[in-house]
Amino acid sequence: MGAVCTWGFYKLGQGIREQNELAREKMWSRIHLIPLLQAEEDRDLARRHMADQAREKQLTGDNIKVYNSDRYVRPTYAITPASTTK
Repeated sequence: MGAVCTWGFYKLGQGIREQNELAREKMWSRIHLIPLLQAEEDRDLARRHMADQAREKQLTGDNIKVYNSDRYVRPTYAITPASTTK
C-alpha cells in the first residue's frame, strides 16, 4: 500500500512541476511578445495620424494645432467596425 501511495505522490509532484513549467513558459512568451505587439500598435497609430493630418490638410489647406503646445499628444481613436449587426 505504501508503494502505491509513494508512486502516486511522485506522479503528483511531476504533474505539478510540469504545470509550473508550462505557466512559466506561457508568461515568458507573453513577456517577449509585448514589444512586438506594442510596435505594431504604434505603427498603426502613426499611420492613422498621418492619414488624419493629410485629410485635414486637404480639407482646410492647413494643419491647425488643437493644443497650444509643441508637445505631442497621443490621439484617442475609437476604432469601430464599418458595419454593425443587431
